Amino acid sequence: MDTAIVTTRMLEKDAIGNFTMASAAALRKLGKVSVYTFSYERPPVDGVEVRLLGNRNGHGIDTNLQALLATRRLAHELSKYDVLLVVNPDLGSMPAYHLAVRYNPNLKIMWTFHGLTPAPYMDTAKDRFLEGVRQWAYIRSMRRSGLVQVFSRSMKNEVTRWGVSQSKIAVMPLGVDLRRMANGNGRRVRDKYGIGDRFLLLYVGRLVNFKHADELVMAVSKVPSAALAIVGGGPERENLEKLAGQLSLDGRIFLAGMVPDGELPDYYAACDAWTTASRHEGFCVPVIEAMAAGKPCIVPELAAMPETAGDAGLTYPSGDIEGMAKKIRTLMDDKALYGRLAASAKARAPSFDTSAVMERYVRMVEDFYRTSPS
Repeated sequence: MDTAIVTTRMLEKDAIGNFTMASAAALRKLGKVSVYTFSYERPPVDGVEVRLLGNRNGHGIDTNLQALLATRRLAHELSKYDVLLVVNPDLGSMPAYHLAVRYNPNLKIMWTFHGLTPAPYMDTAKDRFLEGVRQWAYIRSMRRSGLVQVFSRSMKNEVTRWGVSQSKIAVMPLGVDLRRMANGNGRRVRDKYGIGDRFLLLYVGRLVNFKHADELVMAVSKVPSAALAIVGGGPERENLEKLAGQLSLDGRIFLAGMVPDGELPDYYAACDAWTTASRHEGFCVPVIEAMAAGKPCIVPELAAMPETAGDAGLTYPSGDIEGMAKKIRTLMDDKALYGRLAASAKARAPSFDTSAVMERYVRMVEDFYRTSPS
C-alpha cells in the first residue's frame, strides 16, 4: 500500500506536524510514503520522501499559485499511489488530488481534519475572507472523499453540520508524545518567578482574541492566593500586561512568552492545574500534556475541551469569570477532589500517547484501503 500525504506546512514544534510525520513513519512499514507540502521545517524521517508543492520551501500565495498551475502534473503524480491522505491542505493543492482520481479510479482519498479557526475569530478582513474560502473548499473536498478522520465528537458534530455524511466520519484522538512531560522540574519555574508555594494555574497557547486569556487574568484576580503563568506569544500580550497592571496583579501574573520546547515540561510540573477560556478548540493538546504531568484542568463547557479533559477536569460556563474563579477555589480547598482528578489525569493520559494512537490509525487506514469502494 503506497501512500501520499498532502498537507500545508510541516513546522518543527507543531501538533499537526508531529502527528503527520508519526503517521508517515508508521505507514512506511506498509509501502512507499511521500509527503507533499509547501513548507518543511522538521528533521527527516527515514524512508519518507518530502516533495515541495510550490517549487521552493515556503508557504504563501506565490507557492499556492505555483501548485495550482501545476495541477495536472501533480494529479498524475498522486494518481500513482494507492491511498491519498489529505491533512488540512491549502487551496493551491486541492484541485490536484481530486483530479488524480480521474486518472486512477482506484485511488482512495481520506481526510485528517485538524480543524479551522472560525472566520469571525480572525484578526483582519483578508484573513476572514481566506478562512471562509478555505472552509468552503474543505467542505466540498470532504464530501467527495471516502473517509474523514476528526479528533473529537465535537469536531464530528461540526463537520456534520457542514453536510458531510456521518457514515464517513471517524473519531480518533490526536496522538501526543507524552514521555517528556513526566520529568519536568517545577522548582526551576517557581524559583525563576518567585512563585513560592502559591497555587499556580498554567495556560499554554497562542495569545489571540478568541483564546480569551484576559478572562484567566480576571478570574485569578478574584482568588488572592492564586497565581497564573501564561506561556505563548501573540498580539494579545500587551493587552494582558496592561490588564494585570490595572488589577494590581504584579507578582501573581507571569507572562513567560514563547519558551524553548525543552523547558515546557518544567512549566507543567510547576503548575497545580492547567486552564483555558478559549471559545473554540477541536481537541486542545495542552489538556493532554497537563494530564501527562498529573495535573487537573479547568476548561469551559464548550467545543471539545470537556470531552478531551474527561474525568481529569472541572468545567465552567464559557465566559463566566466568577464561575471559573469558583472552580479554582474548589481545587484549592478540596484536597480529596484534587487528588482524584490528578489520579484520573495520570490514568487517562496514556490513551492519547502517540504510539497507542498510531496503532489504531494505521489499522484505520488499512481498513479504509481494503474495504472502501473505489
